Amino acid sequence: MRKQITVLAALAALLRLATTTTNPVYAKTTTKKVTRTIKIYKPGKYTQVKQTATLKKKGRKWTTSKWKSYKASSVSGYKSSTDNSLSSQSQLRQAAVNVVNSFRAKAGVKAVKMSSKYNAVLDKRATEKAKQYVTTGTYDHSGYNSLLRYLSTYPIVNGKIIYYGSETLHACYYNAQSGDATAEMKSSLTSTFTENMQAEKDDYQAIVVKKTRKNITNISGTYEHYTMMVDSGNHTAYIGVGHYGSGSNAMVCVVIEFHA
Repeated sequence: MRKQITVLAALAALLRLATTTTNPVYAKTTTKKVTRTIKIYKPGKYTQVKQTATLKKKGRKWTTSKWKSYKASSVSGYKSSTDNSLSSQSQLRQAAVNVVNSFRAKAGVKAVKMSSKYNAVLDKRATEKAKQYVTTGTYDHSGYNSLLRYLSTYPIVNGKIIYYGSETLHACYYNAQSGDATAEMKSSLTSTFTENMQAEKDDYQAIVVKKTRKNITNISGTYEHYTMMVDSGNHTAYIGVGHYGSGSNAMVCVVIEFHA
């Protein structure tokens, strides 16, 4: 009798197993929406564009998704203001060093070499100075720290002033609405920088060659920048460029560290 009860119990257990599902139970598929807001300002009108991307979840994993690409529409009478690409920055740096080497060639000395070692630091500095000019109408050497290892001294070597360290600033307006803002900045920078160099050359000749301070064209009355640019030493130029503003009030600035 005991054996019969045991067998019946075993059969009952098997029947329960046969009616139990073996498939795992997952959570129902769920979705989640992520929205981004694009703020658009057109002259006289402010609008927003909202885009939604949908994520789906099954089990423990979420799918990936992405927003649709958005292209800003053009506005009649307005054009893109500036180009922040590395190519643009490189062109502006080269334009500045070309001015230096043009004056050095006329002075019969070797061209300077350009280093990219401090680009990030000097680009930031140039942008700050461009902003200062746009907002105040002037700029100065406030906040300046010479690059490491160099001192702002002017030793006399064979009767010539040899310039180590310090900073040269040149800022000028450009047309930010130009179809090619980089070309516009390059042209303005080259023109202004060349004029400044010539003014400093005139100062140098008046003070050193003619032994007089008459006909000084540079407002600051200095000639060290020109002397720095054309002495016969082997030099490396560290150049930063930055721009700020829009329309006819846009400013581009070049910062030059010039070392032996």
